[in-house]
Amino acid sequence: MRHQRFSIIACAFLFAGGCFAQMDNQLRLGRRPGWDPRVREGRCEMRVWVDHHAELRLRGEGISVRTLEGGRSYDEGSSCSHPLPYNSIRDFQLRQTAGRNPVNMVQQPSRMNNFTAVFAINDEQGGGDHYAFEVTWMAEGNIQQAPAPFFDDVRACQESVRQRFLSRNRRDAYLDFEGQVERLGESPERETIRGRGNARDRGASRDLAYSCVVGTRTGQVQSSSYEYSGDVGRGNGRSQLR
Repeated sequence: MRHQRFSIIACAFLFAGGCFAQMDNQLRLGRRPGWDPRVREGRCEMRVWVDHHAELRLRGEGISVRTLEGGRSYDEGSSCSHPLPYNSIRDFQLRQTAGRNPVNMVQQPSRMNNFTAVFAINDEQGGGDHYAFEVTWMAEGNIQQAPAPFFDDVRACQESVRQRFLSRNRRDAYLDFEGQVERLGESPERETIRGRGNARDRGASRDLAYSCVVGTRTGQVQSSSYEYSGDVGRGNGRSQLR
């Protein structure tokens, strides 16, 4: 298959008054001829099927299609010439080429949203339609001074925290991270990344906050740490989380 399916997460909860099912379809984007992560400009051709209301998220070389209302929306073969950089994006442009309703850019990729492009499509006529649009971008123009564009600093930070956590805890302990992070730019050479997560073992679960200092130009995590917050959560109270 052209794409590698990461996961499909479906949830449909019924409350008083009702609500719509939501489904996330997360995929790795196809690679167009000439794929080269070192190039500092790129282009993606996005192709999706939407029946009523859907949200699309693009980050790195992954796409997430979320069905918000109506029939299931899904990717139809989106592909990119290069992955979307994890930092230093500029001149991000959208050009729609197919679809009976507009493709709206809800958020441009930036430091505030972890360099994720977010799009929304409303198709209320019934029956659904094929949508296609092109996005293009540039990385920072000064190559000598630019951060490493394809160094995923958030993932590197979380992996460093995870390894630190695993080295201190039993084999049955594990750690999950929340999606949102906070970035604090200390200088052009480094920044601090902060986030939250949840640690668990057979005894209990605990919320935690983590922090990393990342060298944006060297592509290295310089330091990482975490600390627990709040009381011990559910379980038998015999947690040995450290």
